[in-house]
Amino acid sequence: MNFLLLHGAWHGGWVWEGVAQWLRSQGHNVDAPDFPGLGDDAVHLSPAIDLERHVCAVMPATPTIICAHSYAGMVARIIADRRPDLVSSVVLIEALWPDDGQCAFDLLADQARQLLSKRRDEEGDGWRLLPPDPRQFDLDSSQLESMVSSRMTDHPARTFEETVALKSQAPAGTFVIANDRHLQPYTSIAETLRKKGWRIVETSGGHELMLTQPDFIASILLETASSQNRKDTA
Repeated sequence: MNFLLLHGAWHGGWVWEGVAQWLRSQGHNVDAPDFPGLGDDAVHLSPAIDLERHVCAVMPATPTIICAHSYAGMVARIIADRRPDLVSSVVLIEALWPDDGQCAFDLLADQARQLLSKRRDEEGDGWRLLPPDPRQFDLDSSQLESMVSSRMTDHPARTFEETVALKSQAPAGTFVIANDRHLQPYTSIAETLRKKGWRIVETSGGHELMLTQPDFIASILLETASSQNRKDTA
């Protein structure tokens, strides 16, 4: 099975190292790319990078299970709309999942949107979203917080500002949400998807579950692959 692991804002493909190792050990193909301008490509960050560029950079070439974290749900939603034939299944980890005409900012709580916009205008030259305090991710580990803080980079604001144009409803998938966050901003998204037939999986570990619970996330993905194989052979 092919897996495409998509990281969230300010992060890079490095967040998937533990999960990718598990999947590859089971014989699966795994791609965990950096979005343009992020991760190891942060040196190429520019005002020109938009949502479309992120989508085109990671569009799969063969049927794939997509696992998207946080911001990357925007990218996964567009891929599922444009090329449903290439998306075997979708697993979201506390991720945004827009409707037609929405942008990432539309899906954030008012306070988060206002803070990001203010820092964009005052510290990010009007086009960069500066990394947030990692304590808001509820990682429950000062060492992990320090590592994440040291590796996060600025994010292109256009990817949060641009609305999506969708033609169809995506098939239901799996949404993974942490049940131990002090303030859980993804509850409304989880409830909306639950009503649309998505499977909602709760676990502890904060927002960065692929870092705090790589074995658990890998098990969800392996289960998804097994389910997809049964469908393909039925």
